Amino acid sequence: MGKAISRQLMLTLMLGLGLASPAAWAAGATLESVHLSTHGSTTTVRFDFQHLPKYRYFALGHPPRAVIDFDGARADGVPRPAGGGVGNIRLARHADGTLRAVLDLSAGAELSGVHADGHDLVATIEGGTSGTNTASHGAQETGDSPLPANREKRSAPPATAAQDDDPKALYRAAAETGPVVVVIDPGHGGHDSGTRAASGLMEKTVVLGIAKALYAKLKATPNIHPVLTRDSDTFVTLPGRVKIAQKHHANLFISIHQNAYPNDHSVDGGTCYVLSQHGASDAKAAQLAHFENSADRNVAGVHFSDTDHTLNAVLTDLYQNASIDDADDLAHDIIGQFAKVEPIYRHTPPRANFAVLRDPMIPSVLCETAFLSNPKQARKLATSHFRDQLAGAIYQGIMTYFRKHPPERMQPVGGSIYTVKSGDTLSEIASRENVSENVLMDINHLHTKTLKVGQKLELPGGS
Repeated sequence: MGKAISRQLMLTLMLGLGLASPAAWAAGATLESVHLSTHGSTTTVRFDFQHLPKYRYFALGHPPRAVIDFDGARADGVPRPAGGGVGNIRLARHADGTLRAVLDLSAGAELSGVHADGHDLVATIEGGTSGTNTASHGAQETGDSPLPANREKRSAPPATAAQDDDPKALYRAAAETGPVVVVIDPGHGGHDSGTRAASGLMEKTVVLGIAKALYAKLKATPNIHPVLTRDSDTFVTLPGRVKIAQKHHANLFISIHQNAYPNDHSVDGGTCYVLSQHGASDAKAAQLAHFENSADRNVAGVHFSDTDHTLNAVLTDLYQNASIDDADDLAHDIIGQFAKVEPIYRHTPPRANFAVLRDPMIPSVLCETAFLSNPKQARKLATSHFRDQLAGAIYQGIMTYFRKHPPERMQPVGGSIYTVKSGDTLSEIASRENVSENVLMDINHLHTKTLKVGQKLELPGGS
């Protein structure tokens, strides 16, 4: 991709990989409890498992959150404590079996690190606390230990797990210094007229009018660069529309359409769609195929591996999950503005497998602005006044979104890429970088200490 990061919310990208044994991962895991304690400005959250599953973690900003994904895990009725630097903990199980824990952090708090402790996972949050020692989830804890006083610590897995070594953050978000790119996609066009009103008014005409009005509003806004996928009655393929967004390194992608319900002409209102789980899987597969067949392996400054397909899959998954979360926030903001000018068809953003939403790196929404099958809305859509109102609603939704999620780009934080030379060993490289071999193996998803000449290694900043 390039200069403009589509991860407005990603504060830190971390490849924290669980270090439990493969047998434990395969067996599945149940989250038994969550404990929270504070000591001074430090908040500790302990996730208690019988068997620690494989995990990944990253952090998001604006608002600050820490996200931990547990593979093949579940949580049934687990109380979720709050306090110190953690305002709330949310748990949800995805369709692929991943259990996601989202820690909503207090103002001024940030994720310091995540590490395995026996069969538990411990997240450390710095800042955002009152400075007093407290405990949550019904177990009194002291400031000296994050373990509940009445709970016996389980024995740790074998020493080969090297759980005292954690991967470093290789990238951190910085404020976007260039213009923010918003790609506006008026649906249909040319031979594809879209839906039609009883009067003959065509969707392709209405959406182009709304898109041009939105373009003008964004163009007049400092530091925003709008791009139209079409500015006349021409046909652009669905993949072509996505490529335009990718070419311009879009921060957001807004597709504009009208709805229709032929069996009930009374149905009216607007809404915004985001990508479905099935579509997300398709998009991830397509993006990975792109990386396997392309010389361009960089997304927003993050280098995708030339050799490690697992690493690429993890990176794509992290980006895509954050992108869908962003899109959902954007859709809610636009729907909230639609409510000021028309009825709302669906208040909660529906999920669908629309092709134009399938770039996993760009927060994308499809706005169904109104119903052409509804005679009253069709008459209003024929007027420039109502089209401008709808464009204004989308514009205000975008501005609301950006106020909550200031655009950012990824930049390395002392990390670098190293090309293995003849005679190099993992031990020597680790020694030069002042890190352990296990850290390098975790960051680069190495399954052996044997290196090949020309192999690329991600190196963290100095310890």
